[in-house]
Formats: sequence, C-alpha cells, structure tokens
Amino acid sequence: MRSTAAALYWIAIAIGSYIGTIIVTLVHKYSGNSTRNWLPDRNLNRGRLEYYYWLVAGIQVVNLIYYVVCASFYTCKPLEEVSDPCEEENADLAKEKSSSIQMVDA
Repeated sequence: MRSTAAALYWIAIAIGSYIGTIIVTLVHKYSGNSTRNWLPDRNLNRGRLEYYYWLVAGIQVVNLIYYVVCASFYTCKPLEEVSDPCEEENADLAKEKSSSIQMVDA
C-alpha cells in the first residue's frame, strides 16, 4: 500500500510538471509579438514574468473555488455502532430477570 501511495505521489508530480510546461509553452506562444513577449527567449528581465505568475495565481483561485463547491456538497456518513451479540443476549436476560423479580415482588 505504501508503494502505491508513493507511485501516485510521483505520478501527480510528473503530471504537474507536464502541465506547467504546457502552460509556459502556451503563454510564450500566445502572449504577444516577439519584441514584447511575457517570456522572452534571451533576457527574462525584459519580459513581463509577473503576468505569468498572475495567470498561475488565477488558476489556483479557480481550483480553490472548485474545492469549496465540492466541499459544500460533501456530507458525512453516520457511524455504525458495532454491537456484540453476547452483550445483547446478556442485556435481554437481565431485562427478563428484572421483570420476573418485579412480578414476584408484586
């Protein structure tokens, strides 16, 4: 079970890396002309890298809203009480015994 959890963890990291690469590629491709690109090829100081981080922050806000919506629809399942059959028999016998004692006293 531990190895399965570790494998799922590393798969999630890998998928996140691929999605990050796709986002950077799309931003680089569609963010403007070659002179004023968000992510320029040669010098990052000439670009507008903060726009990329605002985009990532916006995606995280959408993710947070999705989480809150899903969490609001979540309902807890009631806990089931597990009872011991021997205890039930003992309780029934105790009730019968107390009722028979009450009948004798009356």
